[in-house]
Amino acid sequence: MARRSRSKPAPRRRPAAKCGANARELHIDCEHGTVVVNVANPSPSEVSSWPEAREVLQTEGLVLLRKLLPPRVVQKARRRLLAELADLGVLAESDEAILSDGCLQGEVPMPSLLRRLDLQALPEVRAVLEHAALFDATARLLETDEVVTTCYKWLRAVPPGAFTGPHMDRAYVGASQCRLTAWIPLGDVRCGQKELGSLCWLPGSHRKPQVVQRFKDYQQAGSDGERSGWLAADPAALELPEGCRWESAHFAEGDVAIFGMDLLHSTLPNGSGAFRLSCDTRWQPLDAPPPEVTTAPSAS
Repeated sequence: MARRSRSKPAPRRRPAAKCGANARELHIDCEHGTVVVNVANPSPSEVSSWPEAREVLQTEGLVLLRKLLPPRVVQKARRRLLAELADLGVLAESDEAILSDGCLQGEVPMPSLLRRLDLQALPEVRAVLEHAALFDATARLLETDEVVTTCYKWLRAVPPGAFTGPHMDRAYVGASQCRLTAWIPLGDVRCGQKELGSLCWLPGSHRKPQVVQRFKDYQQAGSDGERSGWLAADPAALELPEGCRWESAHFAEGDVAIFGMDLLHSTLPNGSGAFRLSCDTRWQPLDAPPPEVTTAPSAS
């Protein structure tokens, strides 16, 4: 577990306070139907202060921190990962995430970064995943002086057509009210049918009685560490509890979504011709029990 004390507040551009949201309803095709996703600009999960961030995290279950990370640091990590993928022969161009013909035709295996501990440990990648701003943000949200993050990172290069099914993170790292996930896109990720496949979530699902009761026995994924923890084959296949609807957002380099272990969320299918690079990291107070990370997932 990597640890660091909360730093003094650093000057950082804060997003405008949420007001006059321009909501748009998107219909995105999945294998098992069409999922309806609400995308507002600005998102109701965006905040303009730390007190508001804590309130939104408590009520909505997810807080969206725009430009939390310096884009130049994210760009540097992205370039290094693309270089590594290019060496595997899966990219059409070494500086773009577009798949090569050999990869599309099955002549070159699809990469899985979830077991590539060497890539997680690259200095350029670690500079993003353990950036001081993440230590500071999670400490403020948890209202503690010192936080730790797991050494293992859930690093992904998601190919066209792929996604992560609906789930709650407690199935993978254990239930806890003082543990957070940070979803970090390593590049711009927009929500849409032909886009890279953005994060989507059910606002308030961590506390709505109809969701809590329905999934009260949902606690732990199987030994594969991935699909066995899904609640449905894809977002469209999940029968939503009454009063729930999917929400998503467009992400730019440096944006981070932070949420707790009980939020029901998913990612949308990658409808582009490129890999979506992203990573999940876990955070908790220094004195909290360690997460139950027993195995690294076997697929992206």
